[in-house]
Amino acid sequence: MHRHRLRLSCILPLACLLGAATAIAQGVQRCESADGKVTYSNTQCPEGTSAVRKVNTSPPVAVDEQKAAKERAKRDAAEVKASDKAREQAQTKAERDAAETKKVQAKQRERCDRAQRELERARSSHASLEQRPATVEQTQKADKELGRREEEAVKACTG
Repeated sequence: MHRHRLRLSCILPLACLLGAATAIAQGVQRCESADGKVTYSNTQCPEGTSAVRKVNTSPPVAVDEQKAAKERAKRDAAEVKASDKAREQAQTKAERDAAETKKVQAKQRERCDRAQRELERARSSHASLEQRPATVEQTQKADKELGRREEEAVKACTG
């Protein structure tokens, strides 16, 4: 018997809450009778009347709040736009810098390759002078040219 009371004491408040929640969920409706009498009800319309429409019971939005919300939305949109623009500019700059770096590196490789070819020619000329009879002037000139080409190659091929 004690258990039965305990169950009833738990179930009864839940049933009341459920009924109240249903009534709240239905909202308020305007009921009119055939002779034009108007009744408002949050349950079913009384006998002899019919539901005409639901009544909006939500509080109105204040004009100041609405205006502030619109301003916040505009400000947020402007911030997003500025952020997107800055990101695009940074990306464009990074792409431009990468292309410029690539050009500079290509020119550096080209200069190094040219200097290596000239050094190889100078070495070849110097080696051919050692294999055949040459004057001291020719040998000194070839030594000087080889030294100059070696310096140029080091200068052109180091970062």
